[in-house]
Amino acid sequence: MRRIAQALCLLFEVSAWTGTTRALAAEEPAQAQNDMARPEPAQPHRVVFSCPRDQTLSVAFVTVGQAEQAVVQPPSGPSVTLPIKPSGSGFRYADETHELRGKGQEVIWTDASKRPIVCTEQMSAPSGTAPR
Repeated sequence: MRRIAQALCLLFEVSAWTGTTRALAAEEPAQAQNDMARPEPAQPHRVVFSCPRDQTLSVAFVTVGQAEQAVVQPPSGPSVTLPIKPSGSGFRYADETHELRGKGQEVIWTDASKRPIVCTEQMSAPSGTAPR
């Protein structure tokens, strides 16, 4: 009788351990699926623009999942992240107080508290040439 009781205890322990292992194994695919669903940000495309009075405007164009954004470092003040907005031609990123609009190599940066400024993309030197 004692051996039967020991065998049953052992059976319950193995059963409980196997059930835990199965539960953990069932969670792994769900976690992997969640990890895959989480959008990975694409590598940003960074552009530096020359502005009046030897100032620069830096912009990192970023895509996270389906959302396109521009992270703008204006000539003065903190950086601003702007969502993409519809544009008839060129591109436009804006929020309630800032706007970055551009076409080709020219952009217009607007901060509601200041006058708009026009900036032009800085062209990098061809590979293998020394800066002048």
